[in-house]
Amino acid sequence: MSRSTTLTFLLGALSVIYVGCGPDTGGRVGVSGTVTYQGQPLETGTIQFVSKDGSQMSGAAIHQGEYEIAASDGLLPGEMIVRVSSASESTAPPPAEEAPGDPSMFAPRVERIPAEFNAQSTLTTVIKDGGPNTYDIAIP
Repeated sequence: MSRSTTLTFLLGALSVIYVGCGPDTGGRVGVSGTVTYQGQPLETGTIQFVSKDGSQMSGAAIHQGEYEIAASDGLLPGEMIVRVSSASESTAPPPAEEAPGDPSMFAPRVERIPAEFNAQSTLTTVIKDGGPNTYDIAIP
């Protein structure tokens, strides 16, 4: 066997081994994107994808307007309902004389994302097998 034939054979074999050794995601795929709120990147929050039939769900934290769900934690292809959540920050610290950890002393956190993007979400997307799954959301 000539040197070039041997080299070609070895490179081909290594390629097959490398591709075959990738992580098995069970058909799940990743999704990523951006979330803006009132024209600005959403600083913090969460995003959740739930299949229309309720059989699967995955989500991620939103940081500085971006999120990413890896394929290992991803979704099987199909139509999804999308929910975004971001609570207002508590601005009233408890009085110094109160015991730390007393939840009644903190200002209640209020959901700032409108219901049509949250609990009663009208957002939907289709997660596709293969190609990149990018889903960007602009919340007015």
